[in-house]
Amino acid sequence: MNEFSPRSLPRLTLREWDGPLTDELLRVPGPFGLGQLPAKQQPTSVTSSVCGYCSTGCNLKIHHRDGLPVNLTADADYPVNLGMACPKGWEALTPLAGPQRATTPLLDGAPISWETAANTFCSRMKAIIAEHGPESVAFVSTGQICTEEMAFLGAFAKFGMGIIHGDGNTRQCMATAVTAYKQSFGFDAPPYTYADLEESDVLVFIGANPCIAHPIMWQRVLKNRRDPDIVVIDPRFTETAQAATWHIPVATKGDLALLYGVAHVLLREDWVDHSFVEAHTSGFDDFSRPSSRTSRQSRLKMPRGFQRRTLSDWPSSSVVASASRSGGRWE
Repeated sequence: MNEFSPRSLPRLTLREWDGPLTDELLRVPGPFGLGQLPAKQQPTSVTSSVCGYCSTGCNLKIHHRDGLPVNLTADADYPVNLGMACPKGWEALTPLAGPQRATTPLLDGAPISWETAANTFCSRMKAIIAEHGPESVAFVSTGQICTEEMAFLGAFAKFGMGIIHGDGNTRQCMATAVTAYKQSFGFDAPPYTYADLEESDVLVFIGANPCIAHPIMWQRVLKNRRDPDIVVIDPRFTETAQAATWHIPVATKGDLALLYGVAHVLLREDWVDHSFVEAHTSGFDDFSRPSSRTSRQSRLKMPRGFQRRTLSDWPSSSVVASASRSGGRWE
């Protein structure tokens, strides 16, 4: 074993002009309008991709070097994220280096080629269809693949295996929300834009924690210069609730009681824009009928009652029915 000797250390001066850290930190003007980048991470091409972690829809520029992704930046010109990315977005390439990432198809535990894997998979699926009929097999795709991959999956299933039924999780997971959108707003998508978060006087979040779950959307809230009232309806004291003007900690499933209570107060006090209701809604007469409200109230089965509070800071009203713990009755 070699013994330590001061002579084995590199000779140092008061100021080093070169070295490994210098090579790693040295930045040079990058191509494709990317600004300055480390010399070792200069891309040879750039492609755009929507971040796959959540449904905010942020666009990222993926930097490729010799055909492999080496870095990314947020797209400054994209209207959704405006050059921003959250921690999840900045780590979008990290799974590519994951040790448990599947990169080679296996058959009975042994590596095989992609061509063999595709042929084996297709032939076995066709055998099932031949034995049990064309409706015996279907597929559901993930919601975290790109449009091109979704198109390829559809073609592979239909023309490669003869599958006639398929669906996407992007539709399945939103089925109830889309139904609610159409019933509430007459359209199968949220009736607002991200820019509304910067312009609204009142923002209400029900069971949502965008401060953590959707940081890019929360940045829009922080850019609002109108000093908006932020109302958070959530049993949890989340980060968003901590930043709220008013946090309503309803018990689990208490949101329905709260919303029916608010609707009851609005109807009782006649705080309703009847011309708007007549022009843009249907079923209002049934909803506002006292017997209908009593029926909905009885189905809630919440024995602890509502606390009716006078709130000078509640946006656009002076009286609101607040769900307390399990809450459930209004007059």
